[in-house]
Amino acid sequence: MTASLSMSVAAAAHASEADAAHGDGAAHAAAEAFLGLDSYGWVALAFLLFVLLLWRLGAFRAIVGALDSRAAKVRADLAEAEALKAEAKAILDKAAAEAEQARRDAADIRARAQADAANILAGADAEAAAAIARATRLAEDRIAAAQRAAEAELRARATELAARAAEQILAARQKDLKGLTDAAIAGLDRRS
Repeated sequence: MTASLSMSVAAAAHASEADAAHGDGAAHAAAEAFLGLDSYGWVALAFLLFVLLLWRLGAFRAIVGALDSRAAKVRADLAEAEALKAEAKAILDKAAAEAEQARRDAADIRARAQADAANILAGADAEAAAAIARATRLAEDRIAAAQRAAEAELRARATELAARAAEQILAARQKDLKGLTDAAIAGLDRRS
């Protein structure tokens, strides 16, 4: 209300300055004045009466009520926004906790996988060592069998060579002995 009154006063002051600038301010003001008020005064008076009438009819209560309901709606919207913010924070905290749990679970899974891999490698090393031991034992058995076969073949060959040598020696001696044997047989025949 005071803002509208000050606007009307400012308008009246502006009009009087404009009239003074035109040079006929005194004559103009005298011609338009009624009951001591010029046109601007009457407009200001009419405006004040209009505002008073609006106040009397309760228009200001309606305006204040509308402003209060608007303020209540803004407060409700702020409360809802605050609740939504709290809910979003709770969801964010829950998501952060779930992400942390997922990180811990992933670390546990990684540790178990590494332990399993180490166990598998240890088992593979043990299996490889056992396989190497079996292969070594098999190779040693084959070598021993080959040695026995070579020794048997060598013995057989040595036996064969010894038998041939003995045969050759006996054959050579038999020629020498044949003459003795024939002579001993002939000497027996003479004795009889």
